[in-house]
Amino acid sequence: MSWEIVWVLIIVLVMVGALMKEIARPGIIFLFVLSLLLITGIITPQQGLKGFANQGMLTVGLLCIVAGAVQQTGIVDRFVEGVLSKGRTPRGSLMKMLVPSALMSGFLNNTPIVATFSPLVKRWCEKYDLAPSKFLLPLSYATIIGGTITLIGTSTNLVVHGLLLERGYAGFHFFQLALIGIPATIAVTIFILTIGIKILPDRKPPLFYQKEGLRKYMLKLEITPDYKHLGNTLKRAGFINDPSLQLLAVVPNGEAESREDGEHHILEPGDCLVVYGDLTQVAMLENTDGLYIRTETSEKKTAGEPKDRKLMEVMVTHYSNILFTKLKDIFFDQRFDAAIIGIHRYDESYSPEMKEMVVKPGDTLLLLAGPEFEQKTSAHNDFHVLKNSVNPFLKGPRWKSWLPLVMMMLMVGLAALQIIPIFYAALLAVAGLLLTGSLSLKDAHRYLPYEVLIVIAAAFGLGEAMMSTGAAPLLAERMIDWFMPFGVLGVFTALYVLTNVFTEVVTNNAAAIVMLPVALETADILSVSPLAAAVIVAIAASASFITPIGYQTNLFVYTQGGYRFTDFMKIGVPVSLIVMVITISITWTVWG
Repeated sequence: MSWEIVWVLIIVLVMVGALMKEIARPGIIFLFVLSLLLITGIITPQQGLKGFANQGMLTVGLLCIVAGAVQQTGIVDRFVEGVLSKGRTPRGSLMKMLVPSALMSGFLNNTPIVATFSPLVKRWCEKYDLAPSKFLLPLSYATIIGGTITLIGTSTNLVVHGLLLERGYAGFHFFQLALIGIPATIAVTIFILTIGIKILPDRKPPLFYQKEGLRKYMLKLEITPDYKHLGNTLKRAGFINDPSLQLLAVVPNGEAESREDGEHHILEPGDCLVVYGDLTQVAMLENTDGLYIRTETSEKKTAGEPKDRKLMEVMVTHYSNILFTKLKDIFFDQRFDAAIIGIHRYDESYSPEMKEMVVKPGDTLLLLAGPEFEQKTSAHNDFHVLKNSVNPFLKGPRWKSWLPLVMMMLMVGLAALQIIPIFYAALLAVAGLLLTGSLSLKDAHRYLPYEVLIVIAAAFGLGEAMMSTGAAPLLAERMIDWFMPFGVLGVFTALYVLTNVFTEVVTNNAAAIVMLPVALETADILSVSPLAAAVIVAIAASASFITPIGYQTNLFVYTQGGYRFTDFMKIGVPVSLIVMVITISITWTVWG
């Protein structure tokens, strides 16, 4: 084994560890890995940078622009609202939600679909006194598996397609993966409607309730000279036994460090209390004379917040530019015209000093947002707005409202009939939207998922390194040695499981790019169709059902639905097994 192979394998292991530990944003990690490979001479600049011009990566960006243009018309919103209103029973409503969401996910980005469905589902559940935990996780699963129906249903399909073209193969046809995607979608839907609905939790978690206003936040209160309970103990002031408000720590006046304090602490001006309460309680505290809610940057009481600011809840996306940054270092007010007054985290890990907390994907922030907040956040998809805001997908002029949908259907038709490749069809659709004024350059810039594109482009260099050094052939040979006693089906199963494990702990695109070279080498050694290996990698890299961190829609419903980590495993393991059996069986029959 050469030193180049050893070096590449070490880099892969370290990269996986860094992604799992979330020490930095995925784009930064992949760019660092690419730099190491270039500096050490493992790959040439041509090999390392070819991913930034790859057709699959560019197609992902173009399709996100088209999907964003369709989403901003509000057509999807109105359709979803109509679907939910027709359900007469929980199971019937669940079916009416799963089928269209899976079909739409075959043509649109699944995260906006889940973001559109979620608040409507929660309001519907509240109206009929149902647990949203019975609906939101199936919604995520439906959009994930629905994305495997078409070439454009998920970025993973396009990445694998682009890699195949890069290596001289024909790539996927538009509906080729539907041979697996449709049966898998039907099977998963039947499982959820019969067994899954019984496995899914039916509860109100202690830190998350059905009503939006009862989500709990950590925030910091300062006692001012106007407070009516000055000189009283924390207990007499009502901070000890209030079931809707938990006291986490006290920072006495004049002290820099926060500390836990007993109920007999005497309140004085300048004392700061770190508390944990629901949104209703926060609103009451905000209107209490003598209590000042500190933001993440304020160190002393100011003249007060502007009158035109309003409370707003936003969830940090997995591709936000503020990830893994301390709150105090974001300069939120100058950057977004909003101040953070509270934070809700699904894993309940909090620091008494809110400004020292590091932002993670899925964090929900309670903001005092100013009039320029929407304008300053429209250029990047840093947040999903959860409450007290206009629809983030702004509707265009009425006469143009159907044009994005028409352009998308034209794009799909041209690609599906193989008149032109999907890259050119998407390019034509974006150009048409820009020329007709249905989409502005600013909006196009807003819908581009830069973090995802950087990860895809940089990961291509890692794939080149695995091929050129011989690391991929070595892993393929080892896999065949270990699993060939079980036949080709055994090797296919091992390839699927390994790819699926990768996608659960890192990212779907990274898993596909790392595993495809191994899969193609395996197919070459076994003398089976390379398309069979590519199909297994594409489906396995998308089929993230077991953990909330493996796929962005899982993370979204995790924090929205109040799920526990084990909830994903209980229903995700059988769903993963169903998809694996269908994928391997059909692949072996059709392409094996």
